[in-house]
Amino acid sequence: MGPFFPYYFPSPSRSMPQLSRLSSTRRGFTIIETAVVMIIIALMLIIIVPHFVQEWNESKAKRVRDDLVTINAAIEHYALDNGKAAGVSVGYDDLRKYLDPGTDAYRRSGHDVFGDSYGPFIIGTRPMVPPHAVDKLSSVASPDYWSPFQTNVKVENVSGSE
Repeated sequence: MGPFFPYYFPSPSRSMPQLSRLSSTRRGFTIIETAVVMIIIALMLIIIVPHFVQEWNESKAKRVRDDLVTINAAIEHYALDNGKAAGVSVGYDDLRKYLDPGTDAYRRSGHDVFGDSYGPFIIGTRPMVPPHAVDKLSSVASPDYWSPFQTNVKVENVSGSE
């Protein structure tokens, strides 16, 4: 390459002295730049986080309702298989074999996402939404959302006998 190398590839300090001066005096971000970035990130979080919380609560409400439907079906199957009449109390252990092991109702042993029990399990009545779940999820689930499960309402002709 010889003596012509500096002419073909000049160093930044020879050709652009202002660039070398900037790079030698400025080593990081200023406090103002850092603060602006932090404020932008904070504003984005303020906008996004409430949506995540609402989606999370809607998911919990859906899981509670799905558990109630699953447990209600298990109570009906138990009553039909064992010839039990309405009004008979059923333990969760008796219902467990009628629940799919992949469901949340099976894994949580008859408790909702907050740890409250869905019981008592009585043939001819629907399982009840735990009051704690109703209170915690009232912002995303209206009383109509829980409609057949809000209170223990007698279910007609569950076991098939009159």
